[in-house]
Amino acid sequence: MRAFWIGLQFLTRIHLFRQTEWTEEDFGKSVSWFPVIGMVIGLILCGIYFLMRPLEAPYLTAFLLVAGEFLVTGAMHADGLMDTSDGLFSGRSRERMLEIMKDSCVGSFGLLAFVFLVLMKTMALAEAGGPLYLLLFAMPVIGRMNMVVSICEYPYARPYGIGKAFAAYRSRHAVLWALAAALLPALYFGPAYLILAGAGLLTGLGLNRWIVGKIGGTTGDTYGFVTEVSELVLALCFVVLCRGNVWFM
Repeated sequence: MRAFWIGLQFLTRIHLFRQTEWTEEDFGKSVSWFPVIGMVIGLILCGIYFLMRPLEAPYLTAFLLVAGEFLVTGAMHADGLMDTSDGLFSGRSRERMLEIMKDSCVGSFGLLAFVFLVLMKTMALAEAGGPLYLLLFAMPVIGRMNMVVSICEYPYARPYGIGKAFAAYRSRHAVLWALAAALLPALYFGPAYLILAGAGLLTGLGLNRWIVGKIGGTTGDTYGFVTEVSELVLALCFVVLCRGNVWFM
């Protein structure tokens, strides 16, 4: 369980134990727990939705859900989204892209990516037209499952970095254990969850392949990019399925 608590403290602002130093091995062992940590985030989002739903204020509820996830995670994935967008959409060489991504300043592409993400996710949650519990649980779980795939199945673009530590010390069967955990909610939500999970995982694979083609590997920033975009795609798929009358519960 030590690996779970370390992963929870790293990926969220939930600090149940006072610990400020981790070894690279600690980081690596926590990878298998990422989808479970996504479940914790999902439960918090479902709690917010449960409290707001009686007010029948869809846009306010949707905005609070988006803001709530940023607060729980410390917006670390959104930071990765912005840095990655600045680098990958700059049209520069691979080396220059990596330099731009490492720069702490946010550029125009990063700002636009963040604004579009917040607006599109808020509108998708508000316009879904059905109970959001399934979506609110699936988004953080599948998003963090894609992070596991990014870490374990693709090369790291830099010679060193936190992602390198994750990949070097993760369990040999990290992807299998994480996938089993990520698909576990289907026992409660049924086939509908599997449809969203499939869409999210395919999105993650496509994004990672595109990223590797641009910079030769993944980085900590691209983990956040893949997570955030995957969650947005899940939200949009949920709207299409609900509004298109092809959804089944």
